[in-house]
Amino acid sequence: MIDVWRLRNGARVTLRPILPQDGPLLGDMLTRLSPAARHHRFHGGVRSVTPAQLAQLSAVDYRRHVAFVITASAPSGEQVIAEARYCVDAEGADDSAEFALVVDDRWQRRGLGLRALDTLAESAAAAGLRWLRGSVLAHNRPMLALLRRCRFHCIGDGSSAGVVQVEAALRPHAPPVTLAPHAVLDRVASWWRWRRDDRWRPVGSPRDPATHDRHPSANF
Repeated sequence: MIDVWRLRNGARVTLRPILPQDGPLLGDMLTRLSPAARHHRFHGGVRSVTPAQLAQLSAVDYRRHVAFVITASAPSGEQVIAEARYCVDAEGADDSAEFALVVDDRWQRRGLGLRALDTLAESAAAAGLRWLRGSVLAHNRPMLALLRRCRFHCIGDGSSAGVVQVEAALRPHAPPVTLAPHAVLDRVASWWRWRRDDRWRPVGSPRDPATHDRHPSANF
């Protein structure tokens, strides 16, 4: 899934699969997070992420580990402003995955978390998964409100004070779709070429005036 739309303030944002070269951009976003947001994401006092950890977060296999980023334009170039991912349970059933989601503090309350979570659930269902599960700190009320809005069931974890276990049943999606990692990267590369050509379209050339557009072969 590659999706492009405009926010109410006019900012153009893109949701796309993460790429191996996105490690530095992801690291920049994690560095910009407030201490509270970083604590909510990692459930601990993580101040920085090592290059090796960033490489692991950005080079996913798109089989058991799937990740998306939302990007926006910045004076220095493209900027990651949100990320969402799931990993199929290594020790549990193959029909469920654990998810994680974070949005840059300055871009919160603009619907990005909802959009990313919907895409994550759609991708998981397309891969044949039946459940998304996760752990959320009890004082992370905005995240819990978002998850309840998305029909996640939230229950306290008796084994860990202050942690809420969340899970959602995914809508059946038939037939399951699985793409090789190189196919995912090829789709994204094709989209970037399409956006490059569109960006350099001569002034006055016809183009779709809609605020939401998709590359014609971007769905997967």
